[in-house]
Amino acid sequence: MKFTKKIEEMNLMGNGITRIDGCVVFCLGAVDGDTVTAEITQEKKNFKIASVISVDEPSPFRQEPDCPHFPACGGCDLRHISYEHELEVKVAGVESALRKVGKGEIKVSDILSAEPDFYRNKAVLRFADGICGFSEAGSDNIVSCDGCKIIPDIFCDIGKFTLEFFGTEISDLSYLFLRKNSSCTEISAVLGTRDKYSYLDIEGYSEALCERFPQVVGVLTKAGEHPEDGIEPDLILGRDYIEESFLGLSLIVSPCSFFQVNHAVAEKLCRRAADYALSGEGNFGADLYCGTGVIGMAIAALHPEAFITGVEINESAVADAKENAEENGLTNIGFFCGDSADFAKSTYGSIDFITIDPPRAGCSEKMIKELLRIKPQRLVYVSCDPQTLARDLKKLTETKYSIKEVTAADLFPRTKHVETIVLLERN
Repeated sequence: MKFTKKIEEMNLMGNGITRIDGCVVFCLGAVDGDTVTAEITQEKKNFKIASVISVDEPSPFRQEPDCPHFPACGGCDLRHISYEHELEVKVAGVESALRKVGKGEIKVSDILSAEPDFYRNKAVLRFADGICGFSEAGSDNIVSCDGCKIIPDIFCDIGKFTLEFFGTEISDLSYLFLRKNSSCTEISAVLGTRDKYSYLDIEGYSEALCERFPQVVGVLTKAGEHPEDGIEPDLILGRDYIEESFLGLSLIVSPCSFFQVNHAVAEKLCRRAADYALSGEGNFGADLYCGTGVIGMAIAALHPEAFITGVEINESAVADAKENAEENGLTNIGFFCGDSADFAKSTYGSIDFITIDPPRAGCSEKMIKELLRIKPQRLVYVSCDPQTLARDLKKLTETKYSIKEVTAADLFPRTKHVETIVLLERN
């Protein structure tokens, strides 16, 4: 079935939304304000999917994509609209998610943002058929990183150097994982090999890489297909960390520890979370799912009167967090290595605030239960998924809590992802 319609809305996936006979139709790649001719390609129980045949009248928000690999690469979802409109779409997406679970017309007070290009401080490069780049969405194809607008150019240069160094043996390399600090003065490189006992000349490569790129302060290696699989890499040359400055703190970051990919917006997010956490009475708090502890340490540094315990299950991240706190003289924060829900279960006495930054799946039922048992005065929920956030907020606000303020944060410009920081207060 073909139709010509004006697109009414747009979702975070980068697709336009219209309605035919009351049924929602998602038009792939359409922009709100477009008038399109499209054809229904799939019919589901509650919605339909259409592919756009032609854009008859383009939306004022539409722009020509500035990357030659969009949308095939899959690394970006929203390069076909202006960045200003992208921020509006993301605010609307958060508000829509909250509205769908009965939270009414809760408005996002602000969206934190910064420069949307070349913001990523880490990347996983793959190699195939003389190409260095990224795995294409939904396939095993490799898309060249040439012209990529979200990683620094030096990552692509290092990838090309790696391709040239290993030549025909590049097929024995599964990935190159690069991480830099915000000033791009230090870079760590992790080579993922297909075989634990690889015959590749990794030592020779490491020496050549550090000579060609003085910013590379450490080269490591490990076998496998995924750099962040919890297995620690082996150091080949240099040191196994980079030094970073964050909110005035001097941090060390191990190559495979969790650390936010967008430094500028992450600083703004942590400041807002700290402001929320200390927005009322009481200074005792816990930072759950804390990673390398940046939110907890931000609170500890910005509010010396506070006392925080950070909780994280990843041993490498906890080791980094402890060393970072000690190096920065933060005596008002400590760290516990273990499951956040188990820690909450063992917690008794008064906790004035809790900050949580769970994985994309959100909080477990056990975690929700323990938060409601502890019932701190303030709960600061940092989420990377509006849908699981809305689900968890529904449970938390049934009896014990009320939503006081919501802030969005664009940690991943040009993609469908949006972070949200929510302040809840105990009723």
